[in-house]
Amino acid sequence: MVGVETQQGGRKAEHFGARARAATDASEAREVYDEWAPTYDEDLGGPHGDDYPLPGIVADVVARLDEPETDVLDAACGTGLVGAALARHGFTSVDGLDVSPRMIAHARHRRVYHDLGPADLTQRLPGAPDKFGVVTCVNALEPGHLPASALVEFARVVHRGGHIVLTVHTEGWAEIEHHLRRLAARRIARIVETGEQPLHPSTGASHVVAVLEVVAASAPTTGPGW
Repeated sequence: MVGVETQQGGRKAEHFGARARAATDASEAREVYDEWAPTYDEDLGGPHGDDYPLPGIVADVVARLDEPETDVLDAACGTGLVGAALARHGFTSVDGLDVSPRMIAHARHRRVYHDLGPADLTQRLPGAPDKFGVVTCVNALEPGHLPASALVEFARVVHRGGHIVLTVHTEGWAEIEHHLRRLAARRIARIVETGEQPLHPSTGASHVVAVLEVVAASAPTTGPGW
């Protein structure tokens, strides 16, 4: 990173990120992200807003796979960076869920979501089965955030033939891939593509961007330890 402002933002992102990864339950995660919400975008994106490309990359993938009329759920939507990127592609039916009410408040100001609400995404997702054509989940399948069991819930709310587009830090990909293979073995969802993309170009960190196709209607949820 270069420049004092970028260095300060980077240090804050590291500080809050470490606290979030150390969270032991949803209430602790909520506290961290409520506190982080006012500076979250600038801390991640840097002074020029270009040091956190994952939301735009995920939106590009969704736009390539699905029509703008598709119903999308942005899981762990944060301040709405994915929703804003989807809006630039013409998506107008995007719902967002996040554990942090203050993050959701920032997302609401973007005026790109159809519906927004707080939710503990480690539990059963609100909403009907087979409701969405796409679920996105950026940078949330990691310690202190969402368990791998959340993948079954994502599949439950996506209709057959719909997609789950997620990102996972390269260091945690092996564990998530193991669970994705279990989804495929249970004929719930299958991996259709993966690729490595930068998390923060300034640091060289990267994430795996994975696309799943849901192959079961109303995929069952069996709770933790599935």
